[in-house]
Amino acid sequence: MGEDLVATLARHGIIGERIAAPFPLWLVRADPDNAGDVSAPLSDEERARADRFRICALARRYLTAHGALRLLIEAEFGIAASRQRYGVNDFGKPHLRDVPHVQCNMSYSGEVALVAFARHVEIGIDMERVRSVDDAAGLAAMYYTDRELMQLNERPDAFSDHAFLTVWVRKEACSKALGKGLSIAPSSFECGVGCGPRNVLVDGEVVESDVVDPKGGLLMSWAMRGQC
Repeated sequence: MGEDLVATLARHGIIGERIAAPFPLWLVRADPDNAGDVSAPLSDEERARADRFRICALARRYLTAHGALRLLIEAEFGIAASRQRYGVNDFGKPHLRDVPHVQCNMSYSGEVALVAFARHVEIGIDMERVRSVDDAAGLAAMYYTDRELMQLNERPDAFSDHAFLTVWVRKEACSKALGKGLSIAPSSFECGVGCGPRNVLVDGEVVESDVVDPKGGLLMSWAMRGQC
């Protein structure tokens, strides 16, 4: 099935790679050598939004992510990509209207996107390319807990970009899993520093999470509220 999905994405000019997670999680990017019609599965609203991007690469990334999500959900649930309808909650978290309790999530970094969906479970994902972060110490003082600040300061590579971003992506993914976005203060819950699986207590609820560093300088995090 995984190989079939890779081929399906490829026919639309999308390079896709399945990332290990308890639910379907895919890293996608536009194939520069394949001019497949990535916009074919999309809604008129999505095409119009892509047209508003002033930078062609960002428009292509948007089309690639949304096209990939529609194609993957078509393969999973049998709903034609062009017939899928999406809604959002009060905080902007998307869900699939055609199938009850199906949630979706996306994250972008550079030329790539991370897309995910799950049924009967609330999920969140985030991704960042490891890079130099301006005023990482100042941002950490605003958004991280005292213990996270202590952990960063105690590391031999104190406040390294990689260590700082492991906290950042996990906090983002956990907040998204609860579907409340920025209404949950990042400094109000403890994620800890570093990669690997762990449970995080967020707004009184336990969220299962992981941060992975697969290759290419990308950090990815997924979070899950409930059971798959």
